[in-house]
Amino acid sequence: MVSTSNFVDVVAREMASGVEIAVECWMAQIDEALTDLHLTSLGRLNAVTQILANYKRLTGKEHLQRRTRSGQCSMVSEAVRSTGNWPLTTDR
Repeated sequence: MVSTSNFVDVVAREMASGVEIAVECWMAQIDEALTDLHLTSLGRLNAVTQILANYKRLTGKEHLQRRTRSGQCSMVSEAVRSTGNWPLTTDR
């Protein structure tokens, strides 16, 4: 017999797995758009914009909630404001 706790754990793991797969799918699409050598810089930007528009359409989220004060979003905004450039960090 499955306990309630075990059931909740199984459901939570399944949900987390689904979220991880979905995020990886979106990131792979963005990565592909940004590294497509057949596209111009504007073409890459347009491709990412289309991916974002598709995400919003599929999820019904017309506006995305921005994080405030803490988190990567504000760090990126702050870095762009202070340097005028997008902060690029890679492990490659």
